[in-house]
Amino acid sequence: MKIRTLIIDDMPLSRERTRRYLAEVADVEIVGECADGEQTLAAIDALAPDLLLLDVQMPGMTGLALLEKIPVPRRPAVVFVTAFDEFAVPAFAAHAVDFLLKPFDRERLAQVLQRVRVYLAEHQMQSRAAAAPALSADSASAPAFLSRIAVKSVGRTLFVNVESVDWLETAGNYVCLHAGKDTHVVRETMNQLETQLNPAKFVRIHRSTMVRIETIREIQPLFNGDRVVILHDGAKLTMSRSYREKARAALGAV
Repeated sequence: MKIRTLIIDDMPLSRERTRRYLAEVADVEIVGECADGEQTLAAIDALAPDLLLLDVQMPGMTGLALLEKIPVPRRPAVVFVTAFDEFAVPAFAAHAVDFLLKPFDRERLAQVLQRVRVYLAEHQMQSRAAAAPALSADSASAPAFLSRIAVKSVGRTLFVNVESVDWLETAGNYVCLHAGKDTHVVRETMNQLETQLNPAKFVRIHRSTMVRIETIREIQPLFNGDRVVILHDGAKLTMSRSYREKARAALGAV
């Protein structure tokens, strides 16, 4: 699905550059542009965007003041945009997904959009869960997604926070967890771990590889429909053609 995006900035040149960058992103649809707060409130009612790229400083109504006028249940994902980094703290206090400091480049915008994808996927799952019928007593007792993975070794058990795991790979009857400079080995299959990890945070890209979505920096084409997935630490992983459709739901156009 496309991320329906509304650009809000009182500077025409800033809107033009943002529009040009977003036009290069396959899973983003620009639904409109606004130059002030009143236009934005009307556009949100009419267009129901998924994402606001919202300038902090605008005449008449600041971006922060604008956000306070939008009821939380109807509030899109928000990325604040400004030339002044002192607005970062109030932006995050207003529960923004991220913060873009002008002038930003394509790489920084790509990082922010990945965070937006994760945010929207999590909220979609929460909405579906809220709309679902009440669970039976048996299903209500089912475990949630893993927050830690137990790594057993001689004489001890180490608990690895899933948020520290960058990617996972199969090694025979084991799975290696790559967490920064550390590698931990667990006696689990990749299929077992895939069912226990939050699909809004982890995506299977190969029969033997799974990756935490937030660690992905970019994706480049290879031969025969495969892709190379490059992480922020420089690690390069292969996304096989057979897993591209599955990954598309989490990552957008790949």
